[in-house]
Order: sequence, then structure tokens, then C-alpha cells
Amino acid sequence: MSKDNLPSLQRALVLQGGGALGAYEAGVFKALYNSIKNEIKNENENIFDIIAGTSIGAINAAFLVGYVIDKRKETTSVARSWEGSAKKLEEFWKLNLASTPSLVRWWPFYWDQVAWKDTWNLLNKSNHEIATGEAARRYYSAKEFIINGTPNVFSPNPLPITDAKFFDNYLLPYNLAPNIWYRYDNHALKETIRRSIHFPIATNFDQKQPRLLAISVDVEEGETVTFDSYKKEDGTRKSQYGDYDKKAGTYEQTIKYDKGLMPEHVMASASVPERYDYALVPVNYDYTNPETSTIGEMNLEGYRRFWDGGILSNTPLRELIQAHQDYWLSANNTSNTTTMPSLEIYIVDVWPSLDDYPVPLDLDGVRDRKNDLTYQDKTPYEEKVANLVSDYYNLSRDLLELAKGKGIPQKNLDPILSKIGKSNDRVGRNRTFKDLLFNQFNIEKVVRIERSPDTDDISNKWCDFSSATITHLLERGERDALNTIGKSH
Repeated sequence: MSKDNLPSLQRALVLQGGGALGAYEAGVFKALYNSIKNEIKNENENIFDIIAGTSIGAINAAFLVGYVIDKRKETTSVARSWEGSAKKLEEFWKLNLASTPSLVRWWPFYWDQVAWKDTWNLLNKSNHEIATGEAARRYYSAKEFIINGTPNVFSPNPLPITDAKFFDNYLLPYNLAPNIWYRYDNHALKETIRRSIHFPIATNFDQKQPRLLAISVDVEEGETVTFDSYKKEDGTRKSQYGDYDKKAGTYEQTIKYDKGLMPEHVMASASVPERYDYALVPVNYDYTNPETSTIGEMNLEGYRRFWDGGILSNTPLRELIQAHQDYWLSANNTSNTTTMPSLEIYIVDVWPSLDDYPVPLDLDGVRDRKNDLTYQDKTPYEEKVANLVSDYYNLSRDLLELAKGKGIPQKNLDPILSKIGKSNDRVGRNRTFKDLLFNQFNIEKVVRIERSPDTDDISNKWCDFSSATITHLLERGERDALNTIGKSH
């Protein structure tokens, strides 16, 4: 890679986890795509250079990056390889993930859904503590999916798992709250993404392909793991984490996937604890035999168990920053760290942090608000720290240039730059002041598009894949994004 090819700025998109709320991200992407496309003047410029996602955000990210890779085969223009991506992502949601459940088994037992909702709305007018027709539709749609599953996403196991560890399933009359485990099978989702996304996903900066970062959690290590479509400095694709052995120069855990990310890596980001089984990822992916079995049917040697990335990082800004810095500091790319590209970051928040309606008092409302606060974006502090580091970086660079301009020789500056600081890098080495000065980059701006509060929200909105709700989320995402873009210009 020549110095002339190094970009001064890269755009990144960060997508949260949230199950069915991922449709909102597709709506946001449509607005962002149209806005950024109109600003691009260079045909060799990507809409987004990096897309980092957790859970359903990782699935959306994989879909977009996979689409661009395939489209690039039809055109030499980098910008044009994104054409149709927003429409295809919307179709992915409407045609593959959405479905229409029947609500006839639920009160008021009407076959006609309009009349069903009208009855609820009539009651709500007389007593606002009763749900609106739309809230009731979402609530019972989610209940239908929880009971019967949803096509192409998940299905309930025929029989629940009875856990006998504490004997509380058998001691009458104390088994009012038995230790029964209701777990779902998400194999249908894996097959859906396998059909919809071209795997493996392997991209390269030199070919101006977007970078995919899928965030998961290694259950045993208790650590976030970033599956990366770009190569490491040794030319291989892998994820390294856990304790670093300075003597051996290796990490405790290494997951290899040299030919690119596969459905297992994406599913590892989207396996919700308790509701689904652990996701198994091969330590060294065998592309000649890509299928893996369930935990109970196979020897776990050679596999690691993963959970949904949302447990530790539902808004993977930290992982994005670390991956960006690691790549550009790599000796395989450039030794001139002063040219590390700045970042322009767009974060899509599907869990509202603010409410414009009263604090809920009903059980479902309390659960809903708890979910919003549990999974909402918690990265504003990280952004503040990153901006503070950038300020110190710019201040130090200006002072260094001033010193050189005043004729202070480099030999007088080197002892200061070589001083050892208190902070450590990822492998435990103490940074020098020179590292702090040159091994940094600017975050030019962060734009957050947050899902606007919805008084018809329900606690199980993550599993409401009904066609009406998916359409609503797509439209709301586009509308919120347009409002945010308008305010940021």
C-alpha cells in the first residue's frame, strides 16, 4: 500500500442488537445511503468503509457488506457497488424475516384484524390504562411468536427442558414456579442468512471493499470477540483475545477463518443467552465441511462457545475504534502512523434512551423500559474520552511543530518522546509519549440516530416480526434518520 492510497477519513456505521428492531436500522440505512450518495464526488469512495454490528446489527452488516462484494463484480465503480443495497436490505426484512400471525385466538376473538383493533381502541378511549389497538396488536403478535415461533427466524422446541438440579419441579405444593427451561431453535435464522448472504465474507482495503466487524462474546473467557473481514498484519484472518503471553508472543485464544466470515461467526453474535443454545464457532474453520452440530451431538474439542454480543457491547463503538487503530498501526499496512485515517461515525440506536411519556406503572411497561435502559447506547462517555484524547493529540502535535519552528533540534525532543508513560497497549507494553502522540486518530464527528419514543411499544418488541410492525419500523427509521441528518447539517 502506497502512501498516496491512504485515506484521510473513513466513514463507519455502528448497528445495535435488538431482534426485530433491526428493521429500524434498515430504514435508517436507506436515509443515510441517499444522503451520503449525494455528497460523494469520487467514484472510488464507499458509502461506508466499516460496518460494525452486534446481534441483528451484525446480520444487517453482513448483508450489506456481502451485497457490495457481489455488486462489485458488475461494476468498477466503488460508489456504484452500493446501488440497490438499501432496497435489498428492506426486501430482506419484508420477504424473509416478516410474517403475519393470526390473532383470532385472543380476545375479542374477531377474524377481522381491523375490528379486533377497533375494539381495543374503543376501550382505550374510555380508560387510558387499557392498551390501544396498535399496542394490543404488537403485544399479542409477539405472544403468538413466543408460543409458535416465527418462520425463518426461530421455533420453539417440542418439549421444554425440565431442570432437576434443585428438585423444585417435584415437591408439591412448592412447584408453583418450577425450574423449567423454555429454549428456542434458531437454526431457521441461520438458514435464512445462509440463503440471503453470499459467504464467506472476506474483504480487503486495497480493493476498496467495506470492512465487516461482527461482535460476539466468548462464554468461557467472558470477553468480547470481534470477527473481522480484513486480514491481520501476518496476512491471515483471525480473532485473538484473552491473556497475552509476552514470552510466546501469542494470545490465549485464537479463532481462525482465513477465507472469511461464515454464518457461524454471524450467528455467534446473535445467540441470545437462555433463549438459544450456545453458538459454536470452530477454532480453525474448515471450509470443506462448514456445518456444525448442536452441543449435545458433538465433541467440543476444536470449538468455542459464544453468546450474543449485546451482553457486553450492544453498541460496538469501542470495538470499532480498537479494530480501526489496530489495522492502521499494522506493519503490514504502513509504518507512517501519522496518516491514520480519521473516523466519521454513524450510530443507530434502536433502544430509546429518552421517553416523552410518563414512567410506566404496568408490568409490561416496566419490563419494556427496563429493556430500553439495559440495551441502550452507553458509548457517549467513550466518545467524550476519544475526543479528549484527540484534543491532547492535536495540542501535542501543535506544540511539537512550534518547537521545531523555533529551531529546537530533534535530538532535544527525542528524550521527551521516548519517556515511558503509565498506560499499556493491548499486549501489556508500556506506551511511550511518542506512541501517544503518533499512534492516534481523530474522530471527526459522531452522528447518533435514535429510535424516537413510541407509546405503543411493548416489552417483547424484540420478537415482534409481524409484517405490520416491520413496515412501521422501516418507515420510522427512515423518518428519524432524515430528521437527524437535517439537524446535523
